[in-house]
Amino acid sequence: MKELRLGDQVIRYDREATAVAYSVVPSGDADHCACIYCRNFAALRANVYPPPFRALLDQLGIDPSKEAEVYDAAGPFELKIRPTGGWFYFVGELIETGERLMQTGDFQYWVQPSFPRPPACFGERVAAIEFAAQIPWVLEEGPGS
Repeated sequence: MKELRLGDQVIRYDREATAVAYSVVPSGDADHCACIYCRNFAALRANVYPPPFRALLDQLGIDPSKEAEVYDAAGPFELKIRPTGGWFYFVGELIETGERLMQTGDFQYWVQPSFPRPPACFGERVAAIEFAAQIPWVLEEGPGS
């Protein structure tokens, strides 16, 4: 495993094992959820992650099209810019918790110390990188529908 410092957090990760795990994950959460918020996210996924975050996902062996979870943080009312979050699993561990968020514009990310149990393909040593973003509403159907 390799070590990586992200702000004041330190992780250990296994890129190859993470890539193997993602090879058996069929799709991202937003692709199999039928809710309108996930459909909006899936329509924008290719443009949500800034280049530094995409580079980090690649370094960790994470497939950016296969998020473990996506959630809309605003609730069921009209907003043209939606506070949205989610996370990705990776084979590894958080070894220094820290408190700072990494930020690129209005996109934030950090390694999350607690999260729902991932699929078994990730093994026993698993960590999660969480993100928060402001994404535009692009579906013709409104968020309050």
